[in-house]
Amino acid sequence: MNPQSGNNGDRDYLWDPAAPPDDAVAETERLLEPLQFIHRQKPLVLPARPARKKNLTRTMLAIAASLAVVGIAATMMWWWRESWPAGRAWPVSVGAAASRQAVAALALDRPLVVNAPATEIAIARIGAMLVEPGSAITLTETTSARHRITLDRGSISVRVWAPPARFAIRTPAGNVIDLGCVFDLNVDAAGLTQLKVLTGWVQLENGWGETLVPAGTSATMLAARRPSVPVYDDAAPLFKARVPEFERAVDDATRLGILPEIAVSARRRDVLTLLMLANQSTGAVKRALLERAAELRPPPADVTIEQILADRSRLWIWYDALDLPPAKSWWLNWRDALPRPRR
Repeated sequence: MNPQSGNNGDRDYLWDPAAPPDDAVAETERLLEPLQFIHRQKPLVLPARPARKKNLTRTMLAIAASLAVVGIAATMMWWWRESWPAGRAWPVSVGAAASRQAVAALALDRPLVVNAPATEIAIARIGAMLVEPGSAITLTETTSARHRITLDRGSISVRVWAPPARFAIRTPAGNVIDLGCVFDLNVDAAGLTQLKVLTGWVQLENGWGETLVPAGTSATMLAARRPSVPVYDDAAPLFKARVPEFERAVDDATRLGILPEIAVSARRRDVLTLLMLANQSTGAVKRALLERAAELRPPPADVTIEQILADRSRLWIWYDALDLPPAKSWWLNWRDALPRPRR
């Protein structure tokens, strides 16, 4: 059926706007007229699409600019820390840590004997050392690349954050070379040098040999013999007592007599000391030390005791597999650049 056809002519207006409207329809249109949408009077405006790409670009540029500023500031700070006029004296401060004031300077080649109280001396701009009463020190060289002192006697606590060997100490027993760390050093009246490393590494060396001492260990040095092997500070008392006896022994028979007590008191961590003792030993003594070390911490798969006995360089593969501070990553100890409370 055609919707325009029908018996009721009043419906024609629904399909033909020219037809006369029904009164009810006309009234409905009048009521709805205010609600009609006239696009010319009220154009439809859609919200703008967010400029995400533009905003992201601005954010990335801001981040890049910030990083550039930080990089420039860090470079300038590093340059300032490392630069030091050759021969310039080091600032010396006296008093309690909270009220310490600069009162003097450690001049080049001018011996300084520290009396009470303890004195703090700046190591150029790369660190500081706390010098205990009764200590005698001399600044022998200071440039941007090298800082050297002599410690004739006394105790110092050193904090340095710098590339290896920038700072070194001459003692009656030999040289103490900082490799970027914190350490305590004592030289007694007999010239015995005692080192305790808190972070990083320190190297001891004299005419008899050298020893690398990592954080958590201690070592000693006398002018008459090579520096001792490192021993962990938390090792068993028996282990700490027998290792020096072992090193002082002049024959293998004496060493073999001491070895059982060293072996029974050694822990997994003490494999470092056992390997360093083995490196200085020969024959049956060396084999016994390596076998005990292998029981506590087996060597890497590509290293055997027989290989080490035939080629001592193979021992260093085992050494490198131990849980030790990274030897060349001194910058990881960034906290050493910050002042720390002294005991």
